[in-house]
Amino acid sequence: MNSDISTGLYVEDHPGPGVPRVFLNGIGMTTSHWKPFREHLKPGRDVLHDFRDQLRSEKADAPYDMLRHAHELASLLDRLEIESAALIGTSYGAEVAMLFALQYPERCRSLVLIDGVSEMDEVLSAAVESWKVAALADPRVFYRCLIPWNYSAEYIAHNRQLLAEREEAVAGLPREYFEGFARLCDAFLQLHITDELKQIRCPTHILVGELDILKTHRYSELMQKHIPGSSLSRIPGAGHAVVIEKPQACASLTQTFLDSLPG
Repeated sequence: MNSDISTGLYVEDHPGPGVPRVFLNGIGMTTSHWKPFREHLKPGRDVLHDFRDQLRSEKADAPYDMLRHAHELASLLDRLEIESAALIGTSYGAEVAMLFALQYPERCRSLVLIDGVSEMDEVLSAAVESWKVAALADPRVFYRCLIPWNYSAEYIAHNRQLLAEREEAVAGLPREYFEGFARLCDAFLQLHITDELKQIRCPTHILVGELDILKTHRYSELMQKHIPGSSLSRIPGAGHAVVIEKPQACASLTQTFLDSLPG
């Protein structure tokens, strides 16, 4: 299944054994970015989709908040006849995962929250505002604004050619992609759910890149403090885009957590 006409979302449904795993993108990702991470997990049924306004899904016609993604995920799971799933989200996707767990607790078997936040300070808000302005102004400026916030110094130093190729790809995207990205930024900037996290009851493991300067370990520690029974791991040498920088380490911690769950 590569698209769902009823929802307008780009969807991938990969068959496999066990509890379905749903992967939720970071704000600038598309489903293919999860491939190196997924290659280091045990086989399973994996469901991936681009959120509305992301690369391969339909674009919104009005502003919205992040709850829309949670409700659209519930509808998508209905279409796929999935009653409940293990959610694995990074950054924007981690935040949608928490919202889903709050709105649909009976459908959320477990959470893996990678470099997410439940609120934001002025630095994070300013960073995301700058991305929005750059996205609407110039694709190359936009991409270069993302690099220092998302990647560690070591990754940048060793992947200059790859980053240059990605810049070329981004520069060729249509205007509607950048308008959609701006709406995603606006949705994120409304997020403040710290006080609600105590309502999350499913097993939860939190991962954070040790060198993340965007959504720092302070946010992950805050989430661990408020989500009952949750655990926290730091991934050495990784910036914010940890699922891209350190997919094997990130997947290993995720698999260990999933293996520890009953059933």
